Amino acid sequence: MSRPNAVVWRQVVDELTSALEVAVGFAAQTRRNAQTTADDAARLEDSIARAVIALKRAQSRTSGKRGR
Repeated sequence: MSRPNAVVWRQVVDELTSALEVAVGFAAQTRRNAQTTADDAARLEDSIARAVIALKRAQSRTSGKRGR
C-alpha cells in the first residue's frame, strides 16, 4: 500500500471508530429508554387492572342493593 493510501485508510478507520462509538452510545440510550417505556407500560397496565377490579367490586355491591 502506498503511503498516501495508508494515510487515507488510517483516517477512514479513525472516522469509523468514532462513528461506531457514538452509535454504541445511542444504542445503549435507546435500550435504556425502551426498558423504561416497557416498565412504565407494565405499571400502567397494572394500575388500570386494579382500577377495573375496584370498579367491578363497587358495581357488584351497587347492583346487589338495587335488586332487593
